Amino acid sequence: MTDSNQDSSDAKQVGHAYSWLNDHGQITIGRLMELARSGTSESLERLRELADDNNIPYDQATDPVELAEKISRAMEADPNAGVE
Repeated sequence: MTDSNQDSSDAKQVGHAYSWLNDHGQITIGRLMELARSGTSESLERLRELADDNNIPYDQATDPVELAEKISRAMEADPNAGVE
């Protein structure tokens, strides 16, 4: 395998790793904010799933941006919390 093929393969593996992390509870603050600001029912449901996974209380009136920030803080405090 040539170096350029290896670099391409490595980049692909890194991309897969980030996708896996995003799908399994380890989401960046940027992605959390995207979910919070989009306001779709699917994005709000995903935020609530992450809140549940990280034992973060919320209700229907909880601001999505505030919830995203709480999720981020919880993940920073315990990187293994909420990992499926």
